[in-house]
Amino acid sequence: MANPHEPHFLKPLLPGFHSGITIPLGFFSKHIERKTNQKTWKLRSDASDKIWEVIQEGMRLTGGWKDFATAHDLRIGDIVIFKHEGDMVFHVTPFGPSCCEIQYTDPDINKEEADAGDADDNEISKFQSNLFPLLLHCFCFNLFCLVLQLTLLLAHG
Repeated sequence: MANPHEPHFLKPLLPGFHSGITIPLGFFSKHIERKTNQKTWKLRSDASDKIWEVIQEGMRLTGGWKDFATAHDLRIGDIVIFKHEGDMVFHVTPFGPSCCEIQYTDPDINKEEADAGDADDNEISKFQSNLFPLLLHCFCFNLFCLVLQLTLLLAHG
């Protein structure tokens, strides 16, 4: 069960995520807005001992986010969970398109030297190769929900 003192949100990574991500409105209004004047988030992960500073501009994480995303080799189709630990410190856990936590082989990841231009070109092709399983998963889930709703409707008239 989730600790109510450590609220969290998840963020699916869509094309263009390297330039910044939007904080969900519900999380922002309940846990961030009017709670603090601090506009720097500290991100940490199990993949590195480094603390990443990311700038919050309104409801978006921008400055420093691209460095974090690149260092963690985040890709379109990944899902990232942000757990608020207090004082604008967030533990970040990335999940791949398989819905499993991404396992890093190097305990101190450092992919910052990767060429950003190549990463953007590869990002779209990686997204396209991951799109079919993602769409298939969504279709099967929606089909299951439809069958379940029909079954309940027929059973309870």
